[in-house]
Amino acid sequence: MQNERGFTLVEILVAVAVLSILAGVGIGVTTTIVRMTRGETGSQQLDGFLKRHREMAVARRRDIEIRFLPPNQVQSAQRAVPDPPAATPAPTVLETLTFESGIEYELFPALPDTPNLFGNATAVALGGAAPVMFSSEGAFIDAAGNPINATVSLGIEGDPLSATAVTILGATANIERWRWDGVGWTK
Repeated sequence: MQNERGFTLVEILVAVAVLSILAGVGIGVTTTIVRMTRGETGSQQLDGFLKRHREMAVARRRDIEIRFLPPNQVQSAQRAVPDPPAATPAPTVLETLTFESGIEYELFPALPDTPNLFGNATAVALGGAAPVMFSSEGAFIDAAGNPINATVSLGIEGDPLSATAVTILGATANIERWRWDGVGWTK
């Protein structure tokens, strides 16, 4: 009786085939996850920016304007307190944020509105007249002082898997982040 060691050619080919299939699936899943994660970077940045400036408006008891500057910036400016008869000075710019990783204001026409249904006619869908701002009471308001809801859509041009959105509920300025997972919006 001969003591045989090693693997047959068939066993080796089966092992290589199984490993190839697993690697192919892993690469596909990894690519999708990377694309979705890149998209989330912008919504995380915007979420932090908006929350920070809402808190600043309440703490300073001053309205803080929020300006969405295409293609990939958001800016805050503190409004001065009117002092009639003197002219009210222009708002003072506090911070300008540029989104990283190729993120821009991007609306993907094939995607539906977020579950909050605040609108998605444009990448920055504001429910009122500009300028928009966080009030000293913490609401998100328009130029007339009316609370407004907003949806800001972000992503990488031509890549719907990078789609994210940030919604703002006007009366409370509650801010929520949404991510498109290829099927629907998730938090």
